[in-house]
Amino acid sequence: MTEDVQHSVRPATAVDADRLTRTLAAAFADDPLFCHLLPPGVRRREQRLRRAFAIDAARSLSLGGLWTTADGEAAAVWFPPGSWRPTPRQDLAELPAWLRVGGRRMRAFQQVRAAQYAHHRDLPPHWYLLYLGTRPGRRSEGLGGALLRAVLDRCDAERLPAYLESTCERNVPLYRRHGFVAHDSLDIPGGCPPMTPMWRDPR
Repeated sequence: MTEDVQHSVRPATAVDADRLTRTLAAAFADDPLFCHLLPPGVRRREQRLRRAFAIDAARSLSLGGLWTTADGEAAAVWFPPGSWRPTPRQDLAELPAWLRVGGRRMRAFQQVRAAQYAHHRDLPPHWYLLYLGTRPGRRSEGLGGALLRAVLDRCDAERLPAYLESTCERNVPLYRRHGFVAHDSLDIPGGCPPMTPMWRDPR
């Protein structure tokens, strides 16, 4: 099947949240970044992955940025302009959950977020795509493209750019087809795989 297949997508609701965190955990289980953050074989890895996505998905949902396909097999976690970083109060509230996720790997999580935050500070206002994931058995069916188009159409209507960091080389062509342009990789200390920042001007 091709990416041009039409799929029904919609903003997620609180009812969708648990399923979507499971979908994202499955989608990113073999992702280079998450294999670094929580290496295969680490204790309670699947549960910890779900918790990590649940934290960010909850904040995205509160801002109207969490999207799902009709069947819940793919999800996108977006943040509107000016809201990509948690407030100090949100950071404090989320810290116990992040400590449960990271455990002894917490320093690796902190290094990734610090690099992302430092890079974001220099960017003009934009919609930020933190995660886009499809369950492994449903990849290459156009689900990710449909989720992208839903928010990118809004970006174009509102004349706003969009930004993401691709954590997996296989996803870069999809983003390029939707108008994103790759920039120099974002190198993170501690042996973390590089991420590819990608920017899209409105059309």
